[in-house]
Amino acid sequence: MAKLLENILGGCARAAPKQWLVLMLLLLVALLPAYLLHFTMPKEGWVLDFWWAVSFSASKYGLAWVGLLMVLVVQPSWKRIPLLLLPILLFIGGAAWMNEHLLKPAIAEPRPSIGYLADAANGGVLKQGVQAFYRMPDKASRSAYLEKHLEASSGLQMPELLREHWVEETGYSFPSGHAFAASALAGWFMFMILCAGRRHWLLPVLWGWVVAVCYSRILLGVHRPEDVMAGTVEGMALVAVAVLASSGILGWRKKQNQEPL
Repeated sequence: MAKLLENILGGCARAAPKQWLVLMLLLLVALLPAYLLHFTMPKEGWVLDFWWAVSFSASKYGLAWVGLLMVLVVQPSWKRIPLLLLPILLFIGGAAWMNEHLLKPAIAEPRPSIGYLADAANGGVLKQGVQAFYRMPDKASRSAYLEKHLEASSGLQMPELLREHWVEETGYSFPSGHAFAASALAGWFMFMILCAGRRHWLLPVLWGWVVAVCYSRILLGVHRPEDVMAGTVEGMALVAVAVLASSGILGWRKKQNQEPL
């Protein structure tokens, strides 16, 4: 483990942790305007397609591909992919499993999309109510039930893409797994960039991607601002633990004879 960290973070700039923390705090500030948003049913078109694609990039299906792209941009070497990408993906995967199967059920906060569908003003697709919906045993059962009732409903008009997304997203809401995964993956690579002191132009790209993912979850109606805020804090904490562990094993020192990114 020490050798692995030495290869990744050896010779890290002493100011990197503080710079990284500032970027992460600015990320939380950028999410504050989300509390002013109110979900409205989107229309078919490129705007909906865009936000869905942004959200998909932080899903379990898209995250590995985004991580691969990050590695190739930050460190253009196929040989370094396992070293730079696999450890953080394993950490994210394990933490995401605990988030989905332990933390979310313990808090049991319903998704705003489910509340929207249960509201009679929006067609009352889920007439039995939110609590009865979540008493179903698992996500697969809830998704099948929701799909059936959406197909039978004539009182709610919604884009097919959003309909499919809501049918898939029938788990609990708090905290956001997408926000967690995006902030952890981007936060890890942002720290490596700061550590090396090169390619700083990538920092706003990664930072902006996390912000976009968080807002996409709200605009798609599957999360509230507090969900994405908490998920982002989770991701920051995961990277901070990795950074502190690295600090304890390697110690911070000024860059000396470092292999450039």
